[in-house]
Amino acid sequence: MSARPWTITAAAIALAAFSLPGLADEAANKLAVEHLYAGTLAAGDTELAAILAADPKNDDARIGLGTIRFVRSIENLSQGLYRYGLKTPRSFLLPILRLPVPENPNPETLRFEDFQALIAGFSRDLALAEETLVGVGPDVKLRLDLRKVHYDIDGDGKVLADESFIAVMQQVTGMPAEAMPAELTFAFDQGDALWLRGYCHVMMGFSDFIVAHDWHESFDAAFHHFFPRTDSPFAAALTPPDENFPMYAEGAPVADFVSFFHIRWPVSDPALMAGVRQHIKAMIALSRESWNAIEAETDDDLEWLPNAHQKSPFASVQVSADQIAAWRSVLDQAELVIDGKKLVPHWRFDKGFNLARVFDEPQPFDTVLWVTGPAALPYLEDGPVSTSEDWQAMVDTFGGRFGIFAVWFN
Repeated sequence: MSARPWTITAAAIALAAFSLPGLADEAANKLAVEHLYAGTLAAGDTELAAILAADPKNDDARIGLGTIRFVRSIENLSQGLYRYGLKTPRSFLLPILRLPVPENPNPETLRFEDFQALIAGFSRDLALAEETLVGVGPDVKLRLDLRKVHYDIDGDGKVLADESFIAVMQQVTGMPAEAMPAELTFAFDQGDALWLRGYCHVMMGFSDFIVAHDWHESFDAAFHHFFPRTDSPFAAALTPPDENFPMYAEGAPVADFVSFFHIRWPVSDPALMAGVRQHIKAMIALSRESWNAIEAETDDDLEWLPNAHQKSPFASVQVSADQIAAWRSVLDQAELVIDGKKLVPHWRFDKGFNLARVFDEPQPFDTVLWVTGPAALPYLEDGPVSTSEDWQAMVDTFGGRFGIFAVWFN
């Protein structure tokens, strides 16, 4: 469909917003769904932004636009990864490298600065989506079948059947298609909008942590495993793999994985590093707010996150009042830790370290030194320490499945 008919549609809806607000809300909702299913995200962004500008109280336009902008953040990142030729093995080093991207037969050369710019752009896109969702009210519903949501993964201007958002869920979580619920239509509401804002902060925090450090030596040592045209003096000097020496092919990725984490990452942007802690605090606050909204719900309408009286979309994972209360306790404990009011224990010391200062007074990051102890030394303090006993009762409430619930609950 050309841009002109869509423009006419958007103008008509915007005009209706002044005279028939209820009809306008319904039309904005339908428009968002159509663009998400068709993968025409840029056009949907433009049209819904115009509707929201004309009617700032149109919450259907707000949640639709915020959702489109969130999917666009994934689309833009995926197109960047495709441009530089992301290939298997999918990495557990960085979850970002687990996005489903087809193989590019003619990738561009990837420099460290290019990858940092790509991640910084992803963070900015997430920030825009999160800001758009601010203020979504209690009466909104966005009905979406996640199996029908599509986006242009490779940037060729075409949206194919296999360029789907559900593939992201499967790839990132490792959940096979057969494990997915048979029904993936949800009525996303205020609680879910708050939940998505929290997840945006989680991903912004992770992205900003990467960008805040100068880790080019780790990039040089390992990224040629993921991008075939990595600009790396180390990769350029390597002996080509020998088919008669399979141990090389098996051992090289392990060796480079060790190098990736052995090299120290100097802090290049202390202010951005301090902002990572603020993203974590925002996630905690938004998780509380989302559960306040979810527990206030009295309907049972295709819930993404259900309260104890609603049906879970995942048959094997039901939500109880005790679990929600335990999750709130987890948030309370996490907030004490991220604010430095409770210290984090380390196996090498009697004292705990202040996690707030790790972000606000950053030192070069070194995974090995954090495990062995020296990296924690500048942050050791006297004070109450968050112990395993503090967490055990909360975790036990989830019956050995705390990790699953934590990823879902946010």
